[in-house]
Amino acid sequence: MDKNNFEAFTNLPALKKNAIQVCGQEFIDSLTKKGIYAKDSKFWEEVNKKLNIPNDAYEIKQAREQAEREQLLLEKKAKEQAETRRLLTNKKAIFIKNRKDWKITVFELPESDIFGKKFVAEYTREPDLPEKTWFCNTKGDAYSQACNRVDELERREESSRIFMEHYAVMKDLYLMIIYLSSRDQHNRYLNNSHENSKENFTGVDCWNGFNFEIINALEAEGLLELSTTKKTLTMNKKAMKAAREILQKINIDGVNRLLEQREYHEEYINYMSPLDIMEEQEEEEYISP
Repeated sequence: MDKNNFEAFTNLPALKKNAIQVCGQEFIDSLTKKGIYAKDSKFWEEVNKKLNIPNDAYEIKQAREQAEREQLLLEKKAKEQAETRRLLTNKKAIFIKNRKDWKITVFELPESDIFGKKFVAEYTREPDLPEKTWFCNTKGDAYSQACNRVDELERREESSRIFMEHYAVMKDLYLMIIYLSSRDQHNRYLNNSHENSKENFTGVDCWNGFNFEIINALEAEGLLELSTTKKTLTMNKKAMKAAREILQKINIDGVNRLLEQREYHEEYINYMSPLDIMEEQEEEEYISP
């Protein structure tokens, strides 16, 4: 660190000749007579004391250089933003097209940017504010980029819609499962008592996952299959039929909608595949005396 402090303070490499340059030959010779050489950390410690170099000179220089780099980046970004605003000020609309519920407008800039790109597109959907593409080489590239972004936004919105539709139902089901699988929790330090009471009751908790005993019981009934890693559950047709019947009896908004989305499962459940027939025959042979 002493070498780093020397270099940071003097802007010179930590070499003996540079130490002589700033401290003088006489001082360096005095260190040599004491058996202190440039290869020793003690040498640079004494040199730094001679020059009154602070122990944090290196850290100070690093912080200063970092601040200078950040300032340069901010100035560069500000110039780029100003140039972008200047180019967009007098943009001219070339054509407008609709894609789904979005309006895409392709513009030509009054002049090219530093990369020779002269086209940009805006895509908007009421009441949202318009979004812009990057500057592009051709009007076709600008339109294509806008289309890609519109499609991506549509996919995200559809994914969010599907999640919220399922969450509206699964929220109540999960709350029921968690509540029924939980145990009372008490903070006995609240009233300095080792007994459970309403004064120190804090809520209920359960394991972050399904109750293994229940899963094992369902598996024993032949309703579920666990993967070898115990991370995946497979529900067979018999269990699916039972689940659908239970859900049809639950008075939760949105359940019917979710069941309708999987209405085709009714046909799947009732269909006897060759494998189902084989398994049924094997089960009958096993049960019969």
